Amino acid sequence: MQAPERIMSCERPDSEEFCYFLAKDYFRFVLDGSESQPAANNVVETLRRSGSSLDRSGRELEHCINKLNLSSIEEVERVLPSLMREIYSDGIDNWGRIVTLYAFCGVLVSNLKKKGVPERELIEGVAQCLAQYTWTHKAAWIKENGGWEKGFVEHFQEKKNSHFYTKIAAFTGIVAAFSFVIYQH
Repeated sequence: MQAPERIMSCERPDSEEFCYFLAKDYFRFVLDGSESQPAANNVVETLRRSGSSLDRSGRELEHCINKLNLSSIEEVERVLPSLMREIYSDGIDNWGRIVTLYAFCGVLVSNLKKKGVPERELIEGVAQCLAQYTWTHKAAWIKENGGWEKGFVEHFQEKKNSHFYTKIAAFTGIVAAFSFVIYQH
């Protein structure tokens, strides 16, 4: 990761660039399979921890991705926006759903890399799509709920012991959305 990007992105957590930075960092973290690169801040560390916890306990995401049978970044860019809209079609926002969305995209990136999609193209494309959606549709909610640095980090610090309930709520939204999108796909 280049230092200028890290500095610029971490200074403005209320921007689309920060959402993009988070997505790219998380995807690299997922693909590396380790914590080889230190977390740039508490938000990055919290996303890594909560996203990987969700992924370890929920192979349902991988199962859903396999059903979509995506094999190119173009297919992902076509399907991902409708999936994200469907996840939130009930109008309910919470940090668990946001983490689940990032975790889902991390599993998607890993899955497509195994299919031979070039890593750089994959990370860039999925990160841009996720950041644009997050910023365009969830920025106001994020800000109203304490922002990334306060609301997000504190939510997952407070919820360490009851993180299970956040997972269940988030998975319910994802699985319902997948059923709808797979049916349309």
